[in-house]
Order: sequence, then C-alpha cells, then structure tokens
Amino acid sequence: MNPFLQRYNQNHQQDNDCDGWKDKLVGKVILKDEETTQLPATSFVRMKELPSQHRILAPNSMCTMDYRPERLNIRIDDTNKVHAVYYG
Repeated sequence: MNPFLQRYNQNHQQDNDCDGWKDKLVGKVILKDEETTQLPATSFVRMKELPSQHRILAPNSMCTMDYRPERLNIRIDDTNKVHAVYYG
C-alpha cells in the first residue's frame, strides 16, 4: 500500500479529538469573517477562529498528499458544514 495512504488511514482510525477541534467544528458551518448569517451563534465558526495551520477540503476537491502533522484538515460539504477534522 502507498505509504501516504497508509498514514492517511491510520490518522482516520485514531479516535482522538484533534486537540478539541472535533468537538468545536464537526456539525457546524464555516463562515468568512465578515459574512452575515441568520444562524444561531452555536451553529457556526468564523475563519479567523481556525488555527493558522489549516486547510478546508470541499467535496471532490483536489489536495496534496504531503503529510504535515501540525496542519488541521477540515472536510466540509456543499453547504460548508464540517463533517470531519483530522491532522495531517
């Protein structure tokens, strides 16, 4: 198996909370800093609240396979709702 895919799979199998980011992000919508919304404050997160080392991965988006243990990967759906969070 490709070593990058092996690392990717291992990261997804680990049951960690990504330093609390899973609890903070999963199920919430990510909004731009100045974007207005009618959503309740508990159902969204602003971009400025994310860690400096992050990338947001939309459905079917291309991403590099470089492994950076300090980078938080945030998987979102078409409505910008977070479905998964992991380091790598």
